[in-house]
Amino acid sequence: MPSHAPADLTQRFLLENLDIRGQVVRLGPLWRAILGRRDYPAAVRPLLAEFATLGVLIGSGLKHPGRAVLQVMGHGPVQMAVADCSRELALRAMVRLGDGYDPQKHAVLQQLFADGRLALTLENAATARQYQSIVPLEGATLAECFERYFDASEQVPTHLWVHATDHEVGALILQKLPRADERDPNGWARIQHLAATAEPSLLGLMETGPLLAHCFPEDDVRLYEPQAVTDGCGRSEEKVIGMLKGLGRAEVEATLAEHGVVAVRDEICNQDYRFTAPDIARIFES
Repeated sequence: MPSHAPADLTQRFLLENLDIRGQVVRLGPLWRAILGRRDYPAAVRPLLAEFATLGVLIGSGLKHPGRAVLQVMGHGPVQMAVADCSRELALRAMVRLGDGYDPQKHAVLQQLFADGRLALTLENAATARQYQSIVPLEGATLAECFERYFDASEQVPTHLWVHATDHEVGALILQKLPRADERDPNGWARIQHLAATAEPSLLGLMETGPLLAHCFPEDDVRLYEPQAVTDGCGRSEEKVIGMLKGLGRAEVEATLAEHGVVAVRDEICNQDYRFTAPDIARIFES
């Protein structure tokens, strides 16, 4: 990979001799920024890493301007978990824990989410339409849930690995294309074995080219251009002001009269916006 490749990136590849495609996600500075926004227990960080990397994997496949949103809301130890990633790969992700969270009692995915449902929403900004699917929470990890989801919804056998440390996250996804068995009846099993036996930390610590050469030394790897993943949590008062204008002056001024200030909370990014009476006047008079 060229030395100027971004530190936070995703990159597709194709094993040409086998008709197997894949994609790598590597998050370094962005992952540390996501962790820095809340005090996450160590046991929850792998779940957050899965949400973040899956957001990137799905967002990078969008055909139209918009975003992919993964979200679970429920009444279990994890009250909310969400990742959203735009087609331009601006990523946001967070997990919000309830008071009853206990890492000793809530180690299994189904225990963490209790009655929650995992929803995948694809937003098309060009048409203002949304397409939502419910992903069954069937698997020990979020990665396993999505392996089964891709198998069922796209009819493409899929395997996904995610490895996270406090400093970086690496993910590798492999998908078996329709002609793979014609190329090599044992190729899919062999490639999965090679990926699974590679040192997991290499997913986060190696550049994509050397990583894939290490994992698949006997195969023809075609690398596509890496795409930078950026932080979607930059402060943007313009977006919040646009939202307030959409609510209308009467509703905003009613809130101002009741509370003395209009407060807007960006839960995912852990940011607050506050507007006083003079601020509201300027917004609606401009």
